[in-house]
Amino acid sequence: MGLVAFGGFGVDGFSFGLPLWMRATGGVRIPVEFVGERLFRALPPVWFSLLVNALEGFGRRALGIEHFGKLLALLIANLLVAGLGGVEALMFGRWVRRQRSALVAAAGVTAGTWVAWSLVLMPLAGGGVLGQNAGPVGRVLGLLLVWSAAYGVPLVAVLRLTPQPATGEHPPGEVGGLDRREAIVRGLRFVFAAMACSALGELALRTAAWAQSVVGRIRGLPPEITPNDQFYTVSKNFFDPQVDGRTWRLEVTGLVEKHLILTLDDLKRLPAFSRPHTFECISNPVGGDLIGNAVWKGVRFRDLFARAQPKPQAHKVVFWCADGYHTAVPLVDLMDPDAFLAYEMNGSPLPHKHGFPLRAVIPGLFGMKNPKWITKIELTDKDHVGYWESQGWSDEAVVKTMSKFTTPQDGATLPAGTVGVGGVAYAGDRGISAVEVSFDDGKTWRRAEVKPAMGKHTWVLWGLFWEPRPGRYVLKVRARDGVGTLQDPRPRPPLPEGATGYHTIRVTVR
Repeated sequence: MGLVAFGGFGVDGFSFGLPLWMRATGGVRIPVEFVGERLFRALPPVWFSLLVNALEGFGRRALGIEHFGKLLALLIANLLVAGLGGVEALMFGRWVRRQRSALVAAAGVTAGTWVAWSLVLMPLAGGGVLGQNAGPVGRVLGLLLVWSAAYGVPLVAVLRLTPQPATGEHPPGEVGGLDRREAIVRGLRFVFAAMACSALGELALRTAAWAQSVVGRIRGLPPEITPNDQFYTVSKNFFDPQVDGRTWRLEVTGLVEKHLILTLDDLKRLPAFSRPHTFECISNPVGGDLIGNAVWKGVRFRDLFARAQPKPQAHKVVFWCADGYHTAVPLVDLMDPDAFLAYEMNGSPLPHKHGFPLRAVIPGLFGMKNPKWITKIELTDKDHVGYWESQGWSDEAVVKTMSKFTTPQDGATLPAGTVGVGGVAYAGDRGISAVEVSFDDGKTWRRAEVKPAMGKHTWVLWGLFWEPRPGRYVLKVRARDGVGTLQDPRPRPPLPEGATGYHTIRVTVR
């Protein structure tokens, strides 16, 4: 009995790997995704914040693995699904052995698995009956059938090849005709195979010329424009959508005089608008790296709404996205001349992981209010609780003033002499007026040089030179926004409205 369950558990590793390949090549969401996303939504917001911040940061710094937190969550989801496979194997075990034809047995297990996933498990996991929430029904049905067959056929082979005692009970120390130790070893192999499939699947996933100022001479500062492949990404998805720009359409609907359905080419025929803009994730901890700056190009919301003609009672705009994400922003925020929909990033078509073909760029708000993969814009007179807002995150999501060191690193040992100290600061649409650094744990402060910002919605680079004597030092940094308001010194975690506090590092000088 135990070996039968282990067999179903391990076969699930193979049955996940094949659909994963289809997911990567065909773009159809797979059952394990829905289980994992349901796990994400069930997590308390504090735990989710830990997953994104602590585990993601550990994976990047210690292991060199991007999206480490999601990888762990995907492994857990796959183990849960594999556990269901073990239960299913026990249910099918005796029936399979009674069938004379292996073909009939495989067809029966495949059909039973398909019914269980299509009519029971997928709906419970949020994928809808027959998985209609996962994409075009035909492709989803095909994927579910492939998934079921990829589970059913190997399972039948495992069950029929497992030796059984001729009569009576199993001899002491044996399970299903095998030595108990051998049964456990095989079971563990199946477990590791399932985990390996999950891990492999997840892993398959204008630099400006600086003036020769203090900032320009400090090493360890980031480029003012973050390259596309280095720009942070955070999403609710295990696998982000791969939207086909040729068939994609943007719908503008709700309280408008003129309902619009636009292609990407239609948007590109509207007056183009481009500017640099910094994005920061609301879950970015003090000193975190979930922040980046790029030059975006697209079309202003106000030009789009001039065609749609919002009705007088419309005051809220709801964004609906290809991955099921949704959020809402006041209409007045989108009428800002600097608010727009971007289809290019740093001179290239918007990368898929950054929202291709269209994402929002809205001044002063954290990334969660700048949705990606937008498919519908709905104007309404009602309030709307978005995806992350329903999990406890701020509905306003206004960017906090932040500053951080990028050089030196926390815990660094530095040679005595002249040391370059620097980093970035950001305050959304308020700008940065000053950055100050303390080398004595906040007792005294020195003003740093601030490089002029690329635009009023971008971060700034800052730096200064320090000549310390040998010893141990606690360094802090703080910024003042464009109206002179000092950064909030109170240490608070990202949940629910963004982290506050001064970035603090400790260094040793010898």
